[in-house]
Amino acid sequence: MKQTIYLVRHGEKIKHIGDPHLSDKGVLQAKVTGQYFKSLPIQKIIASPISRSRQTAQYIADALGLEVLTHDLLKERVNWGDDPHQTFENFLAMWDRASSERNWMPPIGDSSRAAGERLNTLITANIDPVDHIILVTHGGIITDFLRNIFDEQVLNAKINGFNKTRDENILECSITSIGYDPEDSTYELIELASTKHLQEI
Repeated sequence: MKQTIYLVRHGEKIKHIGDPHLSDKGVLQAKVTGQYFKSLPIQKIIASPISRSRQTAQYIADALGLEVLTHDLLKERVNWGDDPHQTFENFLAMWDRASSERNWMPPIGDSSRAAGERLNTLITANIDPVDHIILVTHGGIITDFLRNIFDEQVLNAKINGFNKTRDENILECSITSIGYDPEDSTYELIELASTKHLQEI
């Protein structure tokens, strides 16, 4: 049974340290994304437990009449505020180094490669398998996962220069669609960071 998995980045968040909620625009993005998914046979929604992802997932779930499950494996690589004494500038420098040196373990959070493997672990565990599932998570870990699984040529064929700009391409409430075959553990990249459903916002 081949699965279609929709990796959704959370909506726009309030710009604040810690675990901020969605902004007003982020709420609208999440609601519109929920309406988009009503045309697809979604059976399950799992979200990162971080507030902005849980909120996004709940708006989508409300549109579909589903409940939201959460899983720690969907958490971001690291969030600004995990170290409350870290300045935003130092956080960005740490983030950029981890993105470039993918096996480097920052003082807080995961390496880029390890974060991507967490997402892969959740998918391949295949717990209560369904044909169509939404995973609401974060731009960094989506990018980390994609870079683990797909060659640069595959990613660049979808978005020119993807491997240079990386997670900048995974915009708020964008949808990355992948096919996964649990019989041979193979992936297919169907659509990368689509925002077509958000064009009128």
